[in-house]
Amino acid sequence: MKLSAVAKRPTLRVVRDADFDDLALLGASDGRVLVYAGDARSLERLARTTAAAAVVTTAELADEVPPSLGLATADHPEAAFYDLHRWLHSSSDFYWRDFPSTIDPSARVHERAFIAPRSVRIGARAVVEPNATVLERVTIGDDAIVRAGAVLGSEGFEFKGPAMRQGRTARAQWDYGPTNVAVPHAGSVEIGARVEIQANSTVDRSLFRLATRIGDDTKIDNLVHVAHSVRIGARCLIAAGATLAGSAVIGDEVWIGPHAVISSGVRLGNGAAIVIGATITKDVAPGERVASDLHVYRLP
Repeated sequence: MKLSAVAKRPTLRVVRDADFDDLALLGASDGRVLVYAGDARSLERLARTTAAAAVVTTAELADEVPPSLGLATADHPEAAFYDLHRWLHSSSDFYWRDFPSTIDPSARVHERAFIAPRSVRIGARAVVEPNATVLERVTIGDDAIVRAGAVLGSEGFEFKGPAMRQGRTARAQWDYGPTNVAVPHAGSVEIGARVEIQANSTVDRSLFRLATRIGDDTKIDNLVHVAHSVRIGARCLIAAGATLAGSAVIGDEVWIGPHAVISSGVRLGNGAAIVIGATITKDVAPGERVASDLHVYRLP
């Protein structure tokens, strides 16, 4: 889509046109995306957002945007960005096109499982156990297992409201109003081949087009929460009670111990290991082992 194609949105003023394939938050590294930057600190992060093709910012900061990027200005960039997101979600097929749900004849879906009637694909020899819930916009790969009570494709946790003002500069925030307003989750969930998601775990669908993804052969224990837009690589092991916050990126063959917490947008490199109860707020390099006291060990 061209930035000029959304110029009719009343909150946006297109200065320099560009093509983009998705919306995303700062830090994105996949595709060609439109992001927003509300203050000078955000522009510093923009320089590290390798997928950025265009940006919404204020008129005062417009000259700081690299000329290689598309540019639109707004009085409140964050508000304009989410206004555009809602419009694309409700008034276009930019994010998704529905289709009748399909279940491979060799799959085993228990009669007490719920499968949404549209926008679900379940692959060959997949298993969906009793009381599992598969909502719209979910693809389940061949030989995957969804254990009892698991929920795939749920609406994620993204609200704009008074509490969001905390810690923000005056320039970066806008008046959210007196109530909490939900941001619609327009994306999807992709479950790879031979993935196992055990009892009562939840995988939220993505906020934008890029799917929440669980890679081939990854195994997820009971009571794990995978938030919107998380990307998990292949052959990972994620133990009970772990929480992976929005847009975290997990490499291949990563171990995440019981009740570990991975913060929003954090990246864990291939072969990293996070031990029981650790809270990770910074990126972890490939092959590093991080203990609950945040001591970093180099794996041999």
